[in-house]
Amino acid sequence: MVKVGVVYSIVRDLCNKDQKGFVTPAVFNTLAEAAQMNVYNEMFNELKLATRLRKSGSDAGRDKSAYKMVEEDLAFFIENYKLNVAGEEQGVQAVDENGDPLFENDGTTPVTVEVEEVAKVIKPSDLHRIISMNVFETNTSVEIIYDAEKAKRVLNSNLSAPTEEFPIALIEGKYIEIFPQTISSDINIKYYRQPVKPIYAVLEISDGFTIENPAGSIDFEMPDHYLTELVGEIARMIGVRLRDDVLTQYGTAEITSK
Repeated sequence: MVKVGVVYSIVRDLCNKDQKGFVTPAVFNTLAEAAQMNVYNEMFNELKLATRLRKSGSDAGRDKSAYKMVEEDLAFFIENYKLNVAGEEQGVQAVDENGDPLFENDGTTPVTVEVEEVAKVIKPSDLHRIISMNVFETNTSVEIIYDAEKAKRVLNSNLSAPTEEFPIALIEGKYIEIFPQTISSDINIKYYRQPVKPIYAVLEISDGFTIENPAGSIDFEMPDHYLTELVGEIARMIGVRLRDDVLTQYGTAEITSK
């Protein structure tokens, strides 16, 4: 994985070159998180392009396969999670009409309900993109719908209403709703998680002089070959922030040179 201290050192040197100024660790951490997400999302764009190349027979194949390389990079972020939708015995948390979780009078104990009353379950907090969903007991695939109006039309249709053989899941905000609600098995969800936020932590030695605190730092969750993309993206954002054309051009050049 790309070391956060290495990226910070490169970015710091870029900004100090020709006396362009100093990037504080706090500013760097804010930009580093955004840069990592930008690079991460670009990996999915690369996967789409590589998939098209593969389908058209234009992918290099084997070790030089663009599809294989980006697929391997993204595989690190794949998670499997089990959604409990089987009712009170498994502690499914009830929600109010606004979709907010309900708690007992103590404010901490979740209110649980029977399966017929379950409308929504909270999706994994680190979920970025869903790959697939299936019913645990039968391995039946679950159709994923992101449009509430489309889900409403499906539910009201005599031809396409969901059944236990053809269930659907409505993804809306931070909640997942499974139909039909007679399904009592857990639902497996396979997804790409969000990368952990990188942090460059420091220790102050004296008079404002600092060094990296390895114990408090968190590296980028990106393979080493994404170093130039991360540096380039941060440099681009700093260039825009400082209105420095040189840094902006450097960042753009690093990104486009891949």
